[in-house]
Amino acid sequence: MHVGKSYRPVEFALWSRGSIIFMVAVSLCAIGVYNIPSIAGFSVPWPIIVVLGTTVSLMAGFKNSQVLARSGEALQAFAQISASSRMLSRFCCDFADEQTKRALVYRHIAWMTALRFCLRRSMPWEPMGHKANAEFRKRYHILEDATSLSDELATLLGKECAAEVLEGGMLAAPLQLLNAQGQQINLLFRDAGLPSQVYSELLKLMRDFHDQQARCDRIKNSPYPRQYAIVSSMFVAIFCTLLPFGAVPVFAEMSRLGGVWSIISIWLTIPFSTLLGWMYMSLDQVGESTSNPFEGGANDVPISQICREIEIELRAAMGEVNLPAQLLPRNGIAT
Repeated sequence: MHVGKSYRPVEFALWSRGSIIFMVAVSLCAIGVYNIPSIAGFSVPWPIIVVLGTTVSLMAGFKNSQVLARSGEALQAFAQISASSRMLSRFCCDFADEQTKRALVYRHIAWMTALRFCLRRSMPWEPMGHKANAEFRKRYHILEDATSLSDELATLLGKECAAEVLEGGMLAAPLQLLNAQGQQINLLFRDAGLPSQVYSELLKLMRDFHDQQARCDRIKNSPYPRQYAIVSSMFVAIFCTLLPFGAVPVFAEMSRLGGVWSIISIWLTIPFSTLLGWMYMSLDQVGESTSNPFEGGANDVPISQICREIEIELRAAMGEVNLPAQLLPRNGIAT
């Protein structure tokens, strides 16, 4: 997620380079066709361009509003995980002995670690493999690209416990950790180690962690409906292709003013058509690039940083002094 302005212009340049080249090429074709003797004056009626542009605007607005809602829901899920984690830490520190407290807190950190690794996995519909996205990703750092889940779980739980957690595969690890956490809480209550009110609150927290994991899994495993995404991109492509053919006669009419306008007027089709086409294509690309908030893009939810901040808080609450370093934004981008 962007937290500064360092590389935003560069990012837009990478996204827009192909759009600008395409619009310039189509504009030149429109001017050439308009001046071919056998079909001189060929153009697309401007009312058709206006109607199509209105339709494209509605489609792009609908797509981007839905994408923003997905991203907001993903951020809310991790905000809730953060709040519930602090509550869990408080209960553990107040009502559990040192060994039990450490086991519960470290297992919770392991759950967050397994969850973020699952959410960072690549899905077929995610656009991170696109050339512009892959090029821009070199400008920041994704923690999950440089580490492995098995190594991180071994650090938190020990090698044997980490191997047991990963027996069912990476996707099953978060749920297995939550189940183990619930079992230990139940044992504490049965052994009269927890007051009934505290046990009830811990169960509510465990249910909340299950709910937030299911929420994140739904966002990760359910892409923005591809039929809407494809139709929106098709409409944008059709509109941007026809736009210069509708703009040519508008600027050609300016040649009647005489003077220098008779020479340059028709060529104004290129910059103005390119500007309008770039705006529509950029809107479509922004929506497509932010539709998957967990894939590791520059505008995605910074789950690695959020989880690291929670880990630091929980371990500091237990009195630890050797805390992991914070994940600072790189080139103005938090991950």
